Amino acid sequence: MSAPNPAQKNRPLRETIYADLRRQILSGHLLPGSRLVESSLSASLKVSRTVIREVIKQLELEGLVRITPYKGTEVSRFSLQDIEELYVIQGALEGLASGLAAQGMKKKDLRELHSLHERLKKSVRKDPGEWQKLNIAFHQFFIDQCGNRRLHGLIKNHRDQFARYWRIILSIPGQRERSNEDHEKILKALDWGEPRKVRLAMEEHIGQSARNLITFLEEHAFLI
Repeated sequence: MSAPNPAQKNRPLRETIYADLRRQILSGHLLPGSRLVESSLSASLKVSRTVIREVIKQLELEGLVRITPYKGTEVSRFSLQDIEELYVIQGALEGLASGLAAQGMKKKDLRELHSLHERLKKSVRKDPGEWQKLNIAFHQFFIDQCGNRRLHGLIKNHRDQFARYWRIILSIPGQRERSNEDHEKILKALDWGEPRKVRLAMEEHIGQSARNLITFLEEHAFLI
């Protein structure tokens, strides 16, 4: 972990360290099972172990790290129940948003989505980060078009829970290609003017992503 950015000097040091560690865990830079050693963090960041201990305690309260007496602290491994619950909720929310968006979709919106999908297909073998930005934009298009402010807010608040899985999902062989195929099914339902099928296709897409993630995590012993 790097030292706090000088540009953040007006921000409380403890908060800066907490935010940085949390970001590294959620982004996948710190993998499940990675050790967090108080003495090493204290030395590298030039802060007291008390500050590090407080940060780790806060991360533990969020379920991002696990403290085991006499063994130390490690980044929490993924829970099968957490993944299943998160993806069921996200699938239902985004499915509903997609169905609502489909009801008022204009021809220019369809053209824009098809164009975005073409860019997704072209980027599948390029930088995973580029593909993911386009993937987020594809999903966000439906959310922005759903016309339901409260639903939009629920999805936005819930999406942060997924940040920790993105890097791992992108590393699954064939996952981007499968996602693009799912997007094509969603677009076909849109072209046919069938909002219900759009909703079901989006729910199935997110559900399949969860199943692929669980299989991968089980194979790599990241689940608890």
